[in-house]
Amino acid sequence: MAGLRCQVCGGPADRTAEGVLWLLDAPADDLRPGAEHTAHPPVCRPCAHQAVRSCVHLRARYVAVRASAFTFYGVQGAVYQGTLSGPRVYDAAAVRLGDPRLSWTRASQLLMTLTDFTVIDLSDPTT
Repeated sequence: MAGLRCQVCGGPADRTAEGVLWLLDAPADDLRPGAEHTAHPPVCRPCAHQAVRSCVHLRARYVAVRASAFTFYGVQGAVYQGTLSGPRVYDAAAVRLGDPRLSWTRASQLLMTLTDFTVIDLSDPTT
């Protein structure tokens, strides 16, 4: 995710003047402009087509976006708390950078916030 590599093949994610290509498993009308969080890295164009055919979550519904602005949000993972017998998991959560729980979180996924994006038609080769 941090290197903007395709989540399928590991090559460079597709990038145009409009931004980097991302696939989100949400309907377009549910997207939050300026604050859409995702744990899924971007994709290259060939893998995007493969992903929407192969991935169960994307096959049901997806929206393709080009994000021109994005930033790290935090991590998704197991949040621990200290106990007399040692650390114990007490939650699985998204933990924002700067949150005091971050040092007690065993991250499983990096989260990115897409702050400026445009919904595109993946079948249109000009987008």
